[in-house]
Amino acid sequence: MKKGLIMKLGSASVLTAVLFMVSCEDRLDLTSSDSKNVQNEAQIDGFYEDADDMASMALIADTAPLTGAREDNGRGIPKDRLDNRFSCATTTLELASDNTPQVPHGYITIDFGTSGCADAKGNTRKGKIKVEYKGRRFSPGSTVTTSFENYSLNNVNIEGTRTVTNASTSTDSAPQFTIKLTNGKATWPDGTTATRNSERTRKWNRTANPMTDSWEVTGNADGTNRDKKTFSMTITKPLVYKRECAISARIFMAVEGTKELTVDGKKITIDYGSGECDRKVTITINGVSQEVEVRGDI
Repeated sequence: MKKGLIMKLGSASVLTAVLFMVSCEDRLDLTSSDSKNVQNEAQIDGFYEDADDMASMALIADTAPLTGAREDNGRGIPKDRLDNRFSCATTTLELASDNTPQVPHGYITIDFGTSGCADAKGNTRKGKIKVEYKGRRFSPGSTVTTSFENYSLNNVNIEGTRTVTNASTSTDSAPQFTIKLTNGKATWPDGTTATRNSERTRKWNRTANPMTDSWEVTGNADGTNRDKKTFSMTITKPLVYKRECAISARIFMAVEGTKELTVDGKKITIDYGSGECDRKVTITINGVSQEVEVRGDI
């Protein structure tokens, strides 16, 4: 990213320890509240983008969401079809009773166990990500619903339901989806919470190698932050997320695009840069800008 905010995500995305490193030139004096507001927005956005991308990878790894195949109900999905975030998880697929080749319907469970396990990059997940798909993968009108059962990432508990609906036509080379998050909630080990509801549109730029896929996101969100203050967020330039940044660099956040965050009437513009997998963003408040590096494990 070039002058961008670094987190979805994952991306995430999902920062347990954050330091804001600011240069001495043209210094923007961020208050502690400003820093926490930016951190909160980056973290909770990344939590859901990361889980949503894992759901997408699980769907791609099995033929049933595409063909409606009925054989081997209850089968596991081999780890060699998945990326390193699944290295310590058990991923299984169950077919729904009304599953057909014309309208595939089933459930995928990504189970990290009750005591938790660390992936190849050191991120610890516990609990389950639960995915319901209905309709052929990438077909117009198909839906994927992701929910959580006692799920946490690096000891931050995640709740909510995320519904993705394919809004593209059958000829679109880059499928488009509407995404609605309801009752989103993150709870940190100190007991603080943040809530989030959002409505977005995503354009999925698919490549021959899924590891180099990217997606562009527009839309808005609102909720409360860890200080119990209400916020609203609007994406003012499409946010770009790259799977390679999440897999290789542990950056679960946008690497390009801008958003406007408003907390208690104060507007903060966050610019994620121009696409590099780094942890830099540019923050603008009242016309004064400062490049910031957000660092931490997620």
